[in-house]
Amino acid sequence: MATLSSCRSELRSIILELRDIESDIRRDFSGIGEDLCANCVGKIADKYEGVLTRLNRVDTNRLAEWILGE
Repeated sequence: MATLSSCRSELRSIILELRDIESDIRRDFSGIGEDLCANCVGKIADKYEGVLTRLNRVDTNRLAEWILGE
C-alpha cells in the first residue's frame, strides 16, 4: 500500500514542520503572546500525531483482504 505509506511520510513531515514552527515562535516572538500562539500550534501537531498513530495501526494485509473481498 504505497499510498498509505506516502500519507504517513507526508504526515510525519507536517508534524516536524509544525514542531519547528512552535519552537521558532517560542524563541523569536517573546513578549507578544508567544506561549499562547505556540501552544495552539503544538495542539495541532498533537492532533496530527494522533492521526499518525492511527494510520500506523492500520493492518495493510487486512485492508487488502477487505478491498478484494476475500
